[in-house]
Amino acid sequence: MMRTRNGRFQAGFTLLELLVVIAILGIIAGAFSLFILRNIRQSELRDAAYQIIGDLRRARTGAQKSGVINSVTITTATSAYAVAVAENPPRAVNLTLPHGVTVTAQSGGANVAYQPPFGTLDTTGVSWKLTSPSNPNLNLWVKAIGITGKVMVSATQN
Repeated sequence: MMRTRNGRFQAGFTLLELLVVIAILGIIAGAFSLFILRNIRQSELRDAAYQIIGDLRRARTGAQKSGVINSVTITTATSAYAVAVAENPPRAVNLTLPHGVTVTAQSGGANVAYQPPFGTLDTTGVSWKLTSPSNPNLNLWVKAIGITGKVMVSATQN
């Protein structure tokens, strides 16, 4: 409150007080929006990782059920990959990852082939890195582990 010339008090805020409050609210909104944006990017990366994981698991199950080799092949450093479906006749389905996420082979190559009758791998496993298009420092790794081909997602390469 401010005192006027005649000694009475006048209620209200000064312009300086209003500017300070607006500045504080702007800083809080900016920090919150950066937090929300990072969470959206991580969610997009997880969506892409779970899409590849689902296709790898379907390929493994397909090899177990059909008795035919099923494979998943990525086109490295792009959003594209192909799944060889065990049907009669066998066919390849070309897919892309959502949100422009790119996939790169890190170890074991760009191809995973599940062998019948147990859905085992013909290698000792693979590791593929998924990278967010808007932040190259934001990564997830999809791994088919060992000869069993168990599929998992990891925040680190090791």
